[in-house]
Amino acid sequence: MRIVYDKLRETYASEVAVYGGVKSEALLRAYAAVPRERMLPQGPWTVEALDGSYYVTDDADASRILHAVGVSIDPKRQLNSGNPAEVGRMLEEARIEPGETVFHVGAGLGYFSAIMAELVGESGRVIAAEIDPVLAGRCRGNLAPWPQVEVVGDGVACSLPPVDVIFASAGIASIPASWLEALRPGGRMIFPVTGSLNGGFIFRVEKGVSPMWLSAKPLNFVRFYPCAGARKPEAVSAVDQAIADPKGAHVRSLRLDVHPPQHECWLHSDGWCLSTAEHDHANRKESP
Repeated sequence: MRIVYDKLRETYASEVAVYGGVKSEALLRAYAAVPRERMLPQGPWTVEALDGSYYVTDDADASRILHAVGVSIDPKRQLNSGNPAEVGRMLEEARIEPGETVFHVGAGLGYFSAIMAELVGESGRVIAAEIDPVLAGRCRGNLAPWPQVEVVGDGVACSLPPVDVIFASAGIASIPASWLEALRPGGRMIFPVTGSLNGGFIFRVEKGVSPMWLSAKPLNFVRFYPCAGARKPEAVSAVDQAIADPKGAHVRSLRLDVHPPQHECWLHSDGWCLSTAEHDHANRKESP
């Protein structure tokens, strides 16, 4: 039976590669290694179909959810363990390497935190934040096989060490200053900026030499469960307005310098700004 399920997980990883366009061999090995079926609610499962509707699987056989589909964690809240092909594309953009420290916000039941743990290896570290105490307890149990993972509560309020990657699995309307301070030079941050309908752009940001200008690029339009603590009503309203601005597809930087709103600003906030402007020093070494 173990051989059968190992083969299923290999096929599952191949499906993630095909549907998500994932090419990282390390990431695909992680998908094949982590038992998704053990890190979800007990089956039969409520599965998210391609059109966004839900259906219940006929039974609790793991073959039902070892596919590129989202699986519901809490149908009442529309809280899912996301489609692994879609999340896989974002994880590939994060370029997580062995030995790095990763901060994962919105860990849920821990499945994708386990994928990250496989990527950083025994010499790395994953800090998995889950604000829901019930989910956090189950997450902690699910992640027990990976000693390099620490589960914490509020991802906005917790104290962070220097980190190489910040990966947010919940939609934010503002970027916590503590995240930006914790990100090391060369560090990458993947985060969705979402409005009142939980839809918005997901961005990849990388910190270079300049502490005030970080390179940024939009990846795609997404829907994410909201991140508690990073969604003040005025910030969500500002995101709603920004989403209607076509400049969102042309964002090139995350500016932390003080400046008045300008034409290049797509989402101008207190202490940070997603902008279409580029800065020469955002990702280059300073000249001697």
